[in-house]
Amino acid sequence: MSYHFKKGGIRLPEESTGDRDTQVASTKHFTGCGVFGDGPGVRTGLESHLEGNAVLLMVARPDTLEVREQVLFEWFDEFGEFHDHYIDFVVIRKDGKVIGYAVRPMERVSQRYLLKLSRIKQQAIERGFLDDFRLFSDDDVCPVELFNAKLFHSVRRPDPFGDPVAQGVVRGTVGVVTIEDLVARIGLDGMGFRAIIRLIRSGHLRMVHYERITYRSMVFKAKEV
Repeated sequence: MSYHFKKGGIRLPEESTGDRDTQVASTKHFTGCGVFGDGPGVRTGLESHLEGNAVLLMVARPDTLEVREQVLFEWFDEFGEFHDHYIDFVVIRKDGKVIGYAVRPMERVSQRYLLKLSRIKQQAIERGFLDDFRLFSDDDVCPVELFNAKLFHSVRRPDPFGDPVAQGVVRGTVGVVTIEDLVARIGLDGMGFRAIIRLIRSGHLRMVHYERITYRSMVFKAKEV
């Protein structure tokens, strides 16, 4: 994704911050690259479909400040031998907590693998490298959260025309309303819908129910625009 500025010109996404390069091709599993984050975003290498879903969910969560990929941590086994481990994703939260995630399908999670993760977790926490280290598996992918995360990702680019109009409408909104009602007040059809989704993503609007976001979803103003 390229990012267009109001005064002209294009800024390409920032290079990956990973401590190692991810695979660009494989005959056995999914590989790819995504661009995540605000503005021009950051290139993020992916080595499984599950990793793609994981980073979408992590970026979309309101307490996330930054997501880093393939972060190197040096750990030692029970014999005192040191090894390199690349943490799939490290989430820096807005409260200052740093959480590492190992992404792997449950069918590939063995007791030996869990023992390795537990050693890495203990050492990473003791050395102040992480506040927590967690396994992220397919069981952690909520279909509702993933649907909304994909929607947030698809509309993340600001609209210099539609966004101010939507903000003006939301500014004067009181109580609970449907997204459909807000879009009708904005009068810009799809542009208005996308602008409302961005206001949900930024926390200015909040959903009444935990559900897939649709025109029928009810929202209320959570903070001033």
